[in-house]
Amino acid sequence: MVVACMISRTWRLNIASMLFFMLIQVVVPLVPRYALTIGASPFEIGLAVSSVSITAIFLRPLSGFVSDRQSRSKMMVLGLFLGSSSYLLLSASEGILPVFAARLIEGAAIASFIPSSLASAVDEAKDGKIGEALGWRSLMVGIGFTAGPALGGFLSEAFSYRTTFLITALLMLTLVPAVVYKDAKRPPPSRVSTLRGLRERDFGIAFSSLVIYAVAWMGLLTFLSAYLKLMGFGDLEIGLFLSVQAIGSLGIRVIGGRMADRYPDTMTFSGLSVIGLALFLVYLNPTPPWIYAAAAVFGPGVGLFVPGSQTLALKRSSPSSRGFLSSIYTMGMDIGNLVGPLVFGLIVQSGGYRASFAVAPVLMIVAALAVAIPFKIMKSRPGAAS
Repeated sequence: MVVACMISRTWRLNIASMLFFMLIQVVVPLVPRYALTIGASPFEIGLAVSSVSITAIFLRPLSGFVSDRQSRSKMMVLGLFLGSSSYLLLSASEGILPVFAARLIEGAAIASFIPSSLASAVDEAKDGKIGEALGWRSLMVGIGFTAGPALGGFLSEAFSYRTTFLITALLMLTLVPAVVYKDAKRPPPSRVSTLRGLRERDFGIAFSSLVIYAVAWMGLLTFLSAYLKLMGFGDLEIGLFLSVQAIGSLGIRVIGGRMADRYPDTMTFSGLSVIGLALFLVYLNPTPPWIYAAAAVFGPGVGLFVPGSQTLALKRSSPSSRGFLSSIYTMGMDIGNLVGPLVFGLIVQSGGYRASFAVAPVLMIVAALAVAIPFKIMKSRPGAAS
């Protein structure tokens, strides 16, 4: 407790966000594999993975509104309790229906925690340093993504899926003290500033590209995990794939954030282009050790895309509407999480796993063009601001 008091609020929240994402990533790669062990079909696997986004989509705007009006801290605490409840239910599940229910609760946890965490990073950023602040927060989240899958693979092989879910539920509750703080006073939310933020061209571009990215990534990840299991690989291989790509992103996230303060569109486009190349490499050979090379390419792309896209979306946001705008922006990931596994599940059932893997890089090209084309048009207009 004394040590926690000595750490600045910014870094307590950075560390708490890192651990929150780490615990989520302990579970995410295991859900499709666990669903296979209880006899779920490919479509049911896709539904189990994507159901987390159903509640997240509907609850994020409410969470962001409460965060702006009341407390970012309380919303993060609520997210931790809901996350713990979700994993307790998952640990007790014996059929696909409890898995669906647990994932719906997890969606509520994500909706409560993530927008307030993102808004809090922007709240405390110095003038002109929003990208850098988001880069640091992104770095900590990336560390969580690095450790989580490998930890999940280790725990599931050392114990069982259900025991791993139980351990994760208990660890989630230990993060509560780190996110408890007194919120700074903010001006009351303004409908005008909120609507202005939603209508910002940059916000719309960032949101659209995030949706397409999430469809491609979550669709591929869901069925790459299942494909590797069907090919006889253990839990550790998919965990290592995720950890390698996360490690590859760490060294560039802060640099990407700093560059995003000046060139958010360029960082977003560059990141999407590199990710597209990585997903094409997965399509060429979706088995170890080749997928680890693809993961090593994927990582730097994420390190550029995440802070670039976040800065593009939030750099002009006002403190009174930042939580709400963060919730709408991050909803893009929920939409992708919901649509991606379902669409890829249907592709797998009709054309096989490899056909679904071919779709992912094409979608990333579309996302990159969705960023590049509007900025190219704007810059080509006479008198356009650079």
